[in-house]
Amino acid sequence: MPTPLFAPTTPHELTGALHAAGALRHGDVAGVQVSELIRTTVSSLRFLEVRYGAGAAPSLPERLMLKWPLEQSADRVGSESVFYREIAPTLPSPPIARCLATAPPESEQQWLLLEDLRSSHACPPWPERPSDQEVRGAVAVLAQLHCRWWDASGTGITLGVPHTEASLRGMVHDIESHLPAFLEDLGEDLPPADAMVLETVFNSSLEPWLRLIEPRDLTVIHGDAHTWNFLFPRFGDGRPYLIDWQTWHRDVGARDLAYLMALHWDAATRQRLELPLLRLYHQELIRGGITTYSFADLFLEYRRCVVRNLTFPIIFWSRGFPRKAWRYRLDCALAAYHDLDASELL
Repeated sequence: MPTPLFAPTTPHELTGALHAAGALRHGDVAGVQVSELIRTTVSSLRFLEVRYGAGAAPSLPERLMLKWPLEQSADRVGSESVFYREIAPTLPSPPIARCLATAPPESEQQWLLLEDLRSSHACPPWPERPSDQEVRGAVAVLAQLHCRWWDASGTGITLGVPHTEASLRGMVHDIESHLPAFLEDLGEDLPPADAMVLETVFNSSLEPWLRLIEPRDLTVIHGDAHTWNFLFPRFGDGRPYLIDWQTWHRDVGARDLAYLMALHWDAATRQRLELPLLRLYHQELIRGGITTYSFADLFLEYRRCVVRNLTFPIIFWSRGFPRKAWRYRLDCALAAYHDLDASELL
């Protein structure tokens, strides 16, 4: 039975998808009920309660999540379905959610069928932050995943088009084109000194971005690793899951760390946890066999990524995100930029 090209929603379609993926070797899906529909800014989510027929393996989850992006990208290389189809099968669960089936590569609708983890795992509602212990678990997971793909060895797939100076400068220039209107919208809400920081960064040599031309010490990163993309155990201890892999790509591992801490945490929280978490991350790298990457290397990469963080509020603003989605992050990014003397890296 072939894999459905469009998101499977009926028992027959789900049976075909699960059979084609090898998740359902015997039996069929005898019934399905939609328990909840959620539409995020980037995806549609359909939560399913599934009943299997005779012969199906008892280990199959009865609660599934069907997910597909609201906008289909013409460039499939870095799509979430590619991640779950080609990279995730080599990684443990947790921290990767169990994926039971994905759309075939030729499908226009790149759907995913994942295990619904809500009964066992959760994250605090935005903007609440997880506990310090949970954050340590999240950083350890990032390090362990980054180790797996350090220097992008062993992926067996093409991780997009390699960075060039022209492509990186073009990307930053596209973001810079929104800066005048962004600053005009902020008006007196942004001190002139902070506006000057943004203008100075865009008019600089762009070294924090151009570092990516060097393939050394690059890895596969999540790309949107804020704490609300981690699901922590509701009861007891255990590794968290890292979900929503729409923006995975090849980059420095510190990019995920700077996004997690320096873009989303107030200055007091970041100053208290930043260095201990960076040291934890580095220790996990060493434990994972990455022994030629010093803590000084990591800290330099982290500071470079703090500079790069200044573009995210502008990106979010340009995409029409609500003010609460980018204004607070701008303050966090600017505070980290000043605290870490990131202007030295321009």
